[in-house]
Amino acid sequence: MGKLAITLNGSEVKNIYPAVTISVSALASGDEVILFILPSALPALKKGMIEKLNEEGMSKNLPNLVEMMEGFKALGGRILICELGFGVHGLHEEDLIEGCEVVGATTFVAEAQGSNLTFSF
Repeated sequence: MGKLAITLNGSEVKNIYPAVTISVSALASGDEVILFILPSALPALKKGMIEKLNEEGMSKNLPNLVEMMEGFKALGGRILICELGFGVHGLHEEDLIEGCEVVGATTFVAEAQGSNLTFSF
């Protein structure tokens, strides 16, 4: 069992789909996965945005993002949100999907220690 750390630095389909696809695949293989959401990616985790991104992805014949996110959560994936993003986007923790942990970059670095793989999208 390995550990995978992914930083997400964009809120578009081209950022979200690869990160979630790789995450769910790693989780299904028994790996621990941490997604760190940087300020630029925070809007994608606002309630209702995964569904909008899913519609866009489905029009491009991509897998169902809503189902993949459900799988991500069910398999124990962790979503760490960079605390700096809230001020940048005028969002609050309650605006986000369930299951997000708000942390600083230092916490992410500590949590990512020992990762076998690291990706950034």
